Amino acid sequence: MNAFEAITQRQGVICYKPDPVDRDLIQRVLQAATAAPSPANTQPWELIVIDDAALTRQVAEYLVDTQAEFVFRQLLGTPEPFIEHLLKLYDEFYTTPCFIILCRNQRTELAQSEHAATVRDWDLCSIGAAMANLMAAATELGLGTRWFGNPMMDPETLHQMLGIPPEIEIIAVTPLGHHDEQPKVRPTQSLDAHTDFQRGDKYKLAALLQGKLALEDVVHFNKFGG
Repeated sequence: MNAFEAITQRQGVICYKPDPVDRDLIQRVLQAATAAPSPANTQPWELIVIDDAALTRQVAEYLVDTQAEFVFRQLLGTPEPFIEHLLKLYDEFYTTPCFIILCRNQRTELAQSEHAATVRDWDLCSIGAAMANLMAAATELGLGTRWFGNPMMDPETLHQMLGIPPEIEIIAVTPLGHHDEQPKVRPTQSLDAHTDFQRGDKYKLAALLQGKLALEDVVHFNKFGG
């Protein structure tokens, strides 16, 4: 599998085998993550690997609970019967053997205080690039991943669970593990799935979660709309 195939064949995986992930494989995805670019080479990331069985169970439960409460209920306003349906998809998630938590650590006082928000935006882009690298490398190694952004909505629980210092900002979490999920067909998605989205409508949510927008809908040459 080449780099292009690893990037385009990446998919979000929920069901994992309980088999431990070899530390050498973990090391390789971490190397890929930290090879990501960052403005002024600030490298604002911290990566916390959780592969202790007792802790991975706690992290899995935390992710499912916060997904249900903060994402499905509060953010999306998803109807309760549909939330119950979605949570059944996580039945095999609790035995995930490894999680990687991506955090922000501003080690470098790069800019004057009035530009702190810009530096934070740069850092978030850098950490996003690190996550993308990690996921592509995992795909090439036959491992599954899935982006969870919900820890940003309830970071205190993870801070306490894992002893993360308060100045370290939790950005995202991904599971990492072996799986049996077959490659998904990724249909071309209509712009309507985005522009017509309505909170609380399970059918609109299902449409939003499937496929990728066509290049012609998001790519512009030489000028916007060109």
